[in-house]
Amino acid sequence: MGAQSGSDRVLDAAKRGHGAEEVKRAARLGIEQGFRINVDMIFGMPGEDRGDVDASLGLARELADLGARIHAHTFMPLPGTPWRDAPPGDVDPETIREVDRLSLRGALYGHWQKQRDHAVRLAAAAEAYPRHGRSRTILPTLPSGQ
Repeated sequence: MGAQSGSDRVLDAAKRGHGAEEVKRAARLGIEQGFRINVDMIFGMPGEDRGDVDASLGLARELADLGARIHAHTFMPLPGTPWRDAPPGDVDPETIREVDRLSLRGALYGHWQKQRDHAVRLAAAAEAYPRHGRSRTILPTLPSGQ
């Protein structure tokens, strides 16, 4: 299941078409029906502030408590996506500690640490080989504080 973030502000900016409540409801329904629910979460999304990160970590913990597993990713600016020109995801030490706690519980898995390295390499390649006629600063703006 693709949650991506626990912040409705970030989900709106990413044009996901759902909020955190819909993710919780879908996970709860799936678990009640006997499915093993894996939920994609991306850390280091463009424009995140501390409140957005805390919302994502809170959602991850809540989903884990329901019995879902979190498939963790670090944001990478992938070609062909709206945030292709965004900087690579940066995951702060506090978030890393919380993600590690979830991992130790068996509630989180993924190659998010390697993705941090890949994201930096992708950004360097994009800088070295910019696309003709494209600005490097195109980022959707996030409304402030909610």
